[in-house]
Amino acid sequence: MGVKEDRSLLEAALYAADRPLSLGELRRLLGTSSETYVRKLVAELMRSYERNGGPLKLVETARDTFALTLREDYLPKVEGIAPKVKLSRGALKTLALIAYKQPIQQSKLAELRGGRVYEQVRQLVALGFVESKPFGRTRVLRTSSKFAGYFGFEDDMDKIRERLGELMR
Repeated sequence: MGVKEDRSLLEAALYAADRPLSLGELRRLLGTSSETYVRKLVAELMRSYERNGGPLKLVETARDTFALTLREDYLPKVEGIAPKVKLSRGALKTLALIAYKQPIQQSKLAELRGGRVYEQVRQLVALGFVESKPFGRTRVLRTSSKFAGYFGFEDDMDKIRERLGELMR
């Protein structure tokens, strides 16, 4: 494959993915061991989307992780068209608290939100928005890269917390 075909393949993968893709995943997709080559292609795609000025942009959501997303000014305009995940108000509050306090122990979350969080956490884990890892007799929760991509955050706990703080003000 040539450079143009490789760039097109990266663009197709970023479009088709339901989450940000890592540099390693993009390297494997192209069958190359060269990070420099993949970074060059990603940079070219980023510049291309910037020049076009259309509704899409290619962003680095976390270090060495990339996603094709809608520009912010288009989000309200396509709100009724884009697929939505149905979450109850309680599950959304639980997700927001996990995002703000992460990493948080599930037992601490239950103290703050009540016993219903156990079912809400199961739902959020099943949807891929929350990662849950055993920790003694409880579990430690944090948001996933799918959460970051879906809600337009960078996949960085501190930046998510900071952005949520700004939104609450």
